[in-house]
Amino acid sequence: MVKCSSCEIREAIYWRKESGEKLCSKCLEKSLIRQVKREISRWSMLEPKDTIGFLFLEKYPFVSISSYNILKKIERDYPSKLYLILPKTLSKVVREKNIVYVDNVENKNIVAYYRLLREKALEKAEKAGIEKIVLPTTLEFEITYFTYGFLKYDIEIMGETLPKLHVPQRNIYFVKPFRKVRTKELLIYGYFEGLFRIFEKKFKVKHNSGFSDNFFCEIEKYFWKISCDHFELLDSTLKMSEILVEKILREYGFTSSCRFCGTPIRDNVCSFHAIRFLA
Repeated sequence: MVKCSSCEIREAIYWRKESGEKLCSKCLEKSLIRQVKREISRWSMLEPKDTIGFLFLEKYPFVSISSYNILKKIERDYPSKLYLILPKTLSKVVREKNIVYVDNVENKNIVAYYRLLREKALEKAEKAGIEKIVLPTTLEFEITYFTYGFLKYDIEIMGETLPKLHVPQRNIYFVKPFRKVRTKELLIYGYFEGLFRIFEKKFKVKHNSGFSDNFFCEIEKYFWKISCDHFELLDSTLKMSEILVEKILREYGFTSSCRFCGTPIRDNVCSFHAIRFLA
């Protein structure tokens, strides 16, 4: 048995290659909580008495449920109120006390899906008195999204990778406390915490195979083995994007926010919503 290098008591279930740490499930959880708290503090994302909504991404249910569990553990120490903003298709799968349901979003284009989902979340959040909406976007998601915008030279898309997106018309913020967290770590944490059992039936129907036996095959299929150098490159790219995006937004006059999704823009609405409402 390989012992956890942090507590030196429990069995390690995860090897963090970039630091050499071997972590048990409890120490992995503590590490994830520290990462998220650090990001919240750095960008002043949340306040102790906030009314918070966690936007569950139906396309990424495993990451979303793991992120939500981490956020619940953080917020239980504060007098905040936490809502789960959940797509209606998962109403019979995910059970929570405070749930705000949103309509389902069906769009294969990730930019359209991301903006439309934020639009629907804003509508429900305003009615529920939610002040901050947490987006469970991870390190890999943010880097991929930024790179996609960079290659297209689409300033709006690049601007969406900012740590906070403000919609002043409704005085609601979208915040990203998981933007420095690796997807694979959230998946491994969620698996060992038993968080994915609620999706077991759904998973078996789609894949026609046992959930537990094939789960790690799914992880390796979609999330490759990242070396220490590769991880540092991802982290550096995200830091570079913060500096680059802020400079580009100011220089090109992207000082406003789309009133429907919070995307940094020049005028009143983003390009996606301009086409959507003209169509």
